[in-house]
Amino acid sequence: MPICKENLISLAMRLLLAPIFIVTLDTASAQPSSDVEEPDRLAIFLDCEFCDEDFIRQEMTYIDYVRDRQVANVHVLVTRQSTGAGGQSVTLDLIGLSPLDGINYSTVYTTNVVATEDEERTAFLRRLQAALVPYLLGTSIAPQVTVGIDEVGTGRQQVQADDPWNNWTFELYADGDAEFESSQRAFNTRYGFFIDRVTEDWKIRLRPFFNYEYQRFEREDRTITSSSRRDGVTSYVVRSVSPHLSVGAFADVFASTFDNVEWRTRFMPAVEYSVFPYPEATRRQLTFAYRIGASHITYIDTTIYNEMEQLLPEHTLVAGYRVTQPWGAIDVGMESRQYLHDRDFYSIQFGGGFEVRLLQGLSVQLGGEIELVHNQINLPKGDADLEEVLLRQRQLETSYEAGVSFGFRYRFGSIYNNVVNPRFDGGRNQDQF
Repeated sequence: MPICKENLISLAMRLLLAPIFIVTLDTASAQPSSDVEEPDRLAIFLDCEFCDEDFIRQEMTYIDYVRDRQVANVHVLVTRQSTGAGGQSVTLDLIGLSPLDGINYSTVYTTNVVATEDEERTAFLRRLQAALVPYLLGTSIAPQVTVGIDEVGTGRQQVQADDPWNNWTFELYADGDAEFESSQRAFNTRYGFFIDRVTEDWKIRLRPFFNYEYQRFEREDRTITSSSRRDGVTSYVVRSVSPHLSVGAFADVFASTFDNVEWRTRFMPAVEYSVFPYPEATRRQLTFAYRIGASHITYIDTTIYNEMEQLLPEHTLVAGYRVTQPWGAIDVGMESRQYLHDRDFYSIQFGGGFEVRLLQGLSVQLGGEIELVHNQINLPKGDADLEEVLLRQRQLETSYEAGVSFGFRYRFGSIYNNVVNPRFDGGRNQDQF
């Protein structure tokens, strides 16, 4: 008797709610039903940029992994977002294709911030195994599928453990690099920490950061040295008002030798509206955010407008659209800034990119950004010398900044090769001589 769509989805949800499950395939031969035309094996198109595909293929040998969704039975679209504790919230959107068209659903699970790489890939494997069971039951090998569920802990209401940290997380970081030659050397370092609290209603961050760069060049007649720093503290408090609306406030302290800023303090209340509900953010976003406030800036050198200190009211408008779909992804946005004491001082930035699958095995990518710059009130007076330009010690005047990237990917040949061969994978540059 054919299995209806509602029963398949009901089974999938029960499996996904189970704490531990094991999916195996009986290798004994089984005769498929002749009433329904069914595929012999399930072919999936795994659309995931961070998954360990070799591991998945080794553990799930009863699946065909194809490179084009047009020949797949199931499109598995995987996206992720960071959680408040520093882990990942992973969403699997399963889209049934011919002859399983119409069997679609989503499942979400989270990983711990302290999880190892093996724990993360094992968690993904278990979730994928359970999610694919309804689709396996729509193939001719359905009688060979066995599902085992660990009964330990089932039937009990899962109660969230008391959190002694009350959703606060702390992260320290520090890194650096050094390069040495006989006539030159360079040293860079960065360090700081994050303090975060994320709940359904609140999003809070405090982040001090410190960056230092040093370069030294020795020539026959002289020695050239260069150093720069970029330090500050950023912070925000955001309150969820509704599934579409949030309000908050942003404050920061900033210092940068490159930007001719000795100290800048800024405070800006903000509001954001999301056209789509925030829970849909893994697949699509269309948001508009507005901030208004003021900055107090003390400069290192006198600016081109003969200022050493300024109080500047300003506002910012940010709009962004992001969508991840089976045909590809689009991410575009716009950001506009303007000083209110003189509206001729402004900047507008447009940027984004997209990736689209055009034909079987063919996808194209295009990205770029352009910024119209008319707000460089911090530029120091006087011309920059050659050393300052080459060593990037000083910001230069410009009316625009732009960049573009593009590419395509086309692969042809076998689309059903499930073999994993890890030989010589340890030699990362084996193809380069």
